[in-house]
Order: sequence, then C-alpha cells, then structure tokens
Amino acid sequence: MPEIDAFITSPWMIWAVIVIAAAAWIHGVMGMGFPLISIALIAMVAELKTAVILTVLPNMAVNLYLIGKGGHWRESLGQHWRVAIYMPVGAALGTKVLLAVPAEPLKLLLAAMILAYLNLARLRELRWDWLKRAPRTSEAGVGLFAGFLAGTVGVSIPPLVIYFMALGLAPTAMVQIMNLCFVFGKATQAATLAGAGEITLRVVLATLPLTVLCLVFLAWGARVRSRAHPQAYYGWLNKTLFAMALILILQVIHTWWP
Repeated sequence: MPEIDAFITSPWMIWAVIVIAAAAWIHGVMGMGFPLISIALIAMVAELKTAVILTVLPNMAVNLYLIGKGGHWRESLGQHWRVAIYMPVGAALGTKVLLAVPAEPLKLLLAAMILAYLNLARLRELRWDWLKRAPRTSEAGVGLFAGFLAGTVGVSIPPLVIYFMALGLAPTAMVQIMNLCFVFGKATQAATLAGAGEITLRVVLATLPLTVLCLVFLAWGARVRSRAHPQAYYGWLNKTLFAMALILILQVIHTWWP
C-alpha cells in the first residue's frame, strides 16, 4: 500500500480525484455522505492514514460551505457549543492512535461506523433519555468520543446524530452544530498530522486542487438537489455504503488470514 508521498504521484491519485468529485456531488444532492464515501473508497486502495490525509482539507471545505449556507446559530451553537469544544481533545488523541496503530483495526472501526450510520434509525429507538439527565457529562462524553472517531477514521457522524436527535434538536440546527464539530475535529486532526510531519507543503499543494474540485461538485450537487428528489436515491446509497463496509471487512480478513 502506498504512503501519502508515493500515493500523490501514483496512478491511484486519479482514483482519489474521481472519488472526491463523486462523493462531493452525492453530498450536495443528498446532504450527506462525503466523509463516509471518500475515506472508505480511498482506503480500499491505500493506507487509511493516506485516505484521511487526502480528505482533511476537502472535508473541512465541505463543512465550512454548509455552515455558511445555514443559520439557526442561537439554537445550535448557543446551546450546544460545549460538544464542539470537546471535539479537539478527542480528535488529537484519535489522530495519535491513527499514527501508531496498524491500519487493519482502524479499517474495521471505519466499517463499523458505516454500519452504525446505516442503522441510525434502529439505534435511535434505544433509550437515550439518560443523556438529558446528565447534560454536562453527556456533552463531554459525546464530544470526546466523536472527536476520537474523527481523529482515527475521519467519520464521527453516528454518535453526534444520536445525541442531538435524543435532545430533540431541529434538523437545521443539528446540521449547523454537527458541521462546527466536524470543523473543530478536522482542524485538530490536520494540526496533529502536520506536527507529526505527515502533512507537508507538498501534500497541501496536492490536496488544494482536490479541495477546489470538491467545492465545485458540492455546489453542483446542491443545485441538483433543489430540483430533484434525493429520497429516491437513499436506497442506492445505503446499498453502496453497505458494500463498501463489507469490502473493508473482507480486506482486513484477507490481510490477517491470507
């Protein structure tokens, strides 16, 4: 598997370009999916760390774009800012784990997060009312756990969705605070990776065009969304995500038991 410096000069970089463009367009149309799709598909042909590094800037761009398009700051940030504050702590720890742990266990964690995302409807049916009884503790726990996931596998949406839906947060406000959490987590991850020498100027210059491409396709997808019916594509997306999780699991099994 190529490391980041070898990857950005290899033919597999073409795959990364296609994946990031497609994932951004899907996110624009359906309002979700960029980190799940981009990281998982790149991780199938490269180290997970490489996939995370390549998508750090595009992911932050997606989150900032969506924050700029939204509102409801009093309802989201005004009440739940502490969750975002805890994200960097968990993300810093998670990124150090990403740098220290072999890729295979983290690929399984990524597959688990994809499967958790696909089963959010079932997970929401569990009793989460205890979160309201200990708000400060739950804010810390969710923020740290989501940050850890953001640092290790780049995907932290399942615990955040469960938490904010359990609190009854309105969808628009929930999207705003989650995107802020994602930005805090990704910024910390990027800083930690840069401090470890994993994100160099060469890597930044290679990923800046990917970031621009990501924003172009995200905006295109958002325009399509305004006149399309994204609900019709959820079944297709879910099947694709399930297949991706299965492939990641099979890759790990093949590595451990060739």
